[in-house]
Amino acid sequence: MSLRLGLVGSGWISRVYLRALARVPEGHAVAVWSRDRQHAERLVREFGLGHATDRLEDLWPHVDVVCVNSPNACHAQHAVAAARAGKHVIVEKPLAVSLAEGEAIVAACREAGVGLAYAEELPFAPKFRRMRDWLESGSLGRPLYVTQREAHDGPYSPWFFSRQWAGGGALMDLACHGIECVRWLLGKPRVVGVTAWLGCGRHPQAQEVDDHAVVQLDFEGGAQALVEGSWLLKGGMQSRLEVWGSEGYAEADLLQRTGLRRFAAGGAAPSWSEENADWLWENGYPQELSHFLHCFRDGSEPEESGADGLVVLEVLSAAYASAARGARVELPFRPDGDGPAIDPWR
Repeated sequence: MSLRLGLVGSGWISRVYLRALARVPEGHAVAVWSRDRQHAERLVREFGLGHATDRLEDLWPHVDVVCVNSPNACHAQHAVAAARAGKHVIVEKPLAVSLAEGEAIVAACREAGVGLAYAEELPFAPKFRRMRDWLESGSLGRPLYVTQREAHDGPYSPWFFSRQWAGGGALMDLACHGIECVRWLLGKPRVVGVTAWLGCGRHPQAQEVDDHAVVQLDFEGGAQALVEGSWLLKGGMQSRLEVWGSEGYAEADLLQRTGLRRFAAGGAAPSWSEENADWLWENGYPQELSHFLHCFRDGSEPEESGADGLVVLEVLSAAYASAARGARVELPFRPDGDGPAIDPWR
């Protein structure tokens, strides 16, 4: 049986999901919710779906799975409502803007007996999975140091720059990818310490939130990782992963060293570009969604679960606290208060 999916949100990531779902036999999109009904109707027409609405409860009769693709500050509200309606839930990163809200999502899904998946796609990217294969084979020896960078010159939508709606800046938007990527790569060992440095104000729109984040993670067992998330990079997006092992070294460039190059002579700026042969597949979106839907159907725990999303939120909270204190923060970590993770820093 093909599961019916409803998308909460009508922005860029929902378009990615709709394109990816066209290649996933386990499920198909049927409905879109947006605060602006016209935005939902536009996606429904473009992708040939059945239902558009600006009332969340109107989704429930039509769907089995809800994809929460709304702004970060809405994740908890939308995910909890979907769980209470008896729907499986896929939540885009970050799981929520605070640890307390993330815990509320996990609790609601557990109490309702529905599946919960944390939509971190990097562990499903083929190049990164190959890196993990090398590490698990022992050919690189013992992992000593891992680096991961997610960077571009700023988000596509104004809400990312709003403390109210985003709950944080480049750390929440991009470094959250790297935190889970390196943790997954190493077999999800416990994070025992976080040290972070954050910048603000160098991107013209980032006056309320951080626009550059550098985070060091110390893992149980001795491995360390350095994660960078930035909105300051000119020259296209980077998504890079490196592993330094006791017996070897490996690196992967997800987006720029594609092996596929093009020169365009026309236009105002003739230039070379590097492109992906299959952007959706190389970034892991169809594989991620296929895996999540398989898990929902057979009742198994997704490879990226609500528990993983909570770990990332704990690390994000510790990183903001570290940047505020100018010192390493040890885990387990519980922030003071239940507000957004960024609060101690701002």
